Amino acid sequence: MSIPWAWFFLILATYPWLFVADLVSSTLASSGLNYFITGAALIAPCRRLKRWQAVLFAGCVGFMFEAYRPIPNGTVAISLVTLAILLGNYRSYLRTSLGTIQAAVVVNAVAAIIWFAATAYQSDAPSDIYNTIYQAAIQGTLSGLMGLVIIMPLATTQNWIMDLIGVPSAQDLL
Repeated sequence: MSIPWAWFFLILATYPWLFVADLVSSTLASSGLNYFITGAALIAPCRRLKRWQAVLFAGCVGFMFEAYRPIPNGTVAISLVTLAILLGNYRSYLRTSLGTIQAAVVVNAVAAIIWFAATAYQSDAPSDIYNTIYQAAIQGTLSGLMGLVIIMPLATTQNWIMDLIGVPSAQDLL
């Protein structure tokens, strides 16, 4: 049985990764490029934590890293919570390395596209629909690649913390 506060300790372990990614994203924002890894941070928690703990983790991560962004409040958090609920249904698929990598790419790209769409919706600037779709495709592709690159070191850190605090492996939860 996992400890109730595992999601909180996991946030503390994941925070430095997300903070650095957020700083890089803020630095590159003037070029129109956003560095997004928040979706990839959901894979290990959804694989090992109970569903309610993974949802709390996703909600907290979403609210922490959208605070100063020009998007409707709660957009990232609600999308991450929805993705955490969906990932909780596929734990057996996430047990394989290939499944983990595929989920990191897809979830990170989907979360980034939702984030980009919410930002475009909130923006008052007139936009060309083709340019918006082009930019969303670039952001989604970049975020998918970032999910691919960052999943192994991030998941290793998260799994190490969960082992340290005594969260059972995914096989023991079912």
